[in-house]
Amino acid sequence: MHGLTGSVPLAPPGIALRAARLALLVLRRIVDAALILLVAIMVAAVLVQVAGRYLFNFSIAGATEIATFAQIWMVLLGAGYAMRERLHVSIETLVEMLPPRLARAIMVPVAGLCLWFLWVVFEGGLLLIEVGAIQTSAALQVSMQVPYIALPVSAAYLGLEAALAFGAAIFGQGAVTTGGGVRVD
Repeated sequence: MHGLTGSVPLAPPGIALRAARLALLVLRRIVDAALILLVAIMVAAVLVQVAGRYLFNFSIAGATEIATFAQIWMVLLGAGYAMRERLHVSIETLVEMLPPRLARAIMVPVAGLCLWFLWVVFEGGLLLIEVGAIQTSAALQVSMQVPYIALPVSAAYLGLEAALAFGAAIFGQGAVTTGGGVRVD
């Protein structure tokens, strides 16, 4: 019948959901590998800088920039990882005292504000990339777009992880409170 209307038959919901889960798994593995690689690059660059300074009495400015750029990317992507693992610090005292339905209802405006903020960061990052196109770093002479691209990329990834975490809490598929992260008990 789809031939008469010109429409394409849709995939069954199970297939689409499995494809989305697989895509999310692949994305998370890429982020995990990138974080490990960024830590390794940062450590190696710092060791090169320390060795250059104290063993050879010579400063290697490029190593400092490489470590800085790796740290920028690592911290910003790491925020998404922390959201996935529910490691962000949160104040849960009031929410823990509320009935589950009310606690989930409070999550709606909280999620909206968080996602709005990440949208602002995303848009600001895109504007910063334009500025970075006409700037180069001091030591490596690479385009400043390299560190600036981290803002929209990480905001998009953090937004995805936040939407998944908030969505699970709001729809009763996950805990409203983290029960983990940094706690002082």
